[in-house]
Amino acid sequence: RLIGRVMLDRLYPSIRTVVNKLGEVGGPYRTYQMDLLAGDDDYLVHVIEHGVSLFFDLRNVYWCTRLEGERTYMIENEFKPNQLIADAFCGVGALCIRAASAKGCRVFANDLNPDAVAHCKDSASRNGIDVSKDGKFQVHCGDASQFIMNLGVRDVPGLPDHLLLNFPLDSPSFLNALRWWPIGERIDSSPPRAHVYTFARGNEEQTAAEVAIDMVSDGLLPEYICDEPNKFRGEYLGELGCNVKAREVRDAAPGKLVICVSFSITRLLLRRIQGDFFD
Repeated sequence: RLIGRVMLDRLYPSIRTVVNKLGEVGGPYRTYQMDLLAGDDDYLVHVIEHGVSLFFDLRNVYWCTRLEGERTYMIENEFKPNQLIADAFCGVGALCIRAASAKGCRVFANDLNPDAVAHCKDSASRNGIDVSKDGKFQVHCGDASQFIMNLGVRDVPGLPDHLLLNFPLDSPSFLNALRWWPIGERIDSSPPRAHVYTFARGNEEQTAAEVAIDMVSDGLLPEYICDEPNKFRGEYLGELGCNVKAREVRDAAPGKLVICVSFSITRLLLRRIQGDFFD
């Protein structure tokens, strides 16, 4: 608590509350317990990230300041102006709001946590983004698998240019929902790009990035699952035109990394997911 008081004295009024995280992130909404060290018993947060204001209650949502660099990477290196971004685990919407503000991207987002969805809409509106039903920024509360499936089968803005799955604990397991996507001209002319975040550990045979690619491959093509883990699957996805890339995002624990695996959702990949193995 002494450390908390010192931090408050040095940083006030930029901060008014100092807390200590207790335990690990857990539960369906990826929240955690915290201990008040100093300041007000008030957990409403106002974060300014690259000119975008975000508002949320830290007790009820997942937030990681360390992902600011990753959000900047995606906006500067992956997203292009006016593209459609679909985020299956948007949280309080930091990436989506920044993409809409910086590049005019259309957003179709989702989160299971109703508090996160409410904060996302509120922050977007406060940043001058139209969150109406007919606006370019739509956020829904529900299951990620259903959200991904609906991108292909319902009257939504259309197949996205980018699909994000940032739930490192279990993102690859949601990829089988892609089997509901249509195989048509949109896939041929400009295949959507998926970005899947997952925890991975390297071993004597493989780097963490190679392990992550195998995890994503098994999520896409479960018919390959057997008693032993499948290894070195990147080449097979390459044969399907997926242009797989993997990069380290951050350390999660000693030897445990968060890896982002990016790949193109091609016609051939969708055919394989849907059980068509005849060329």
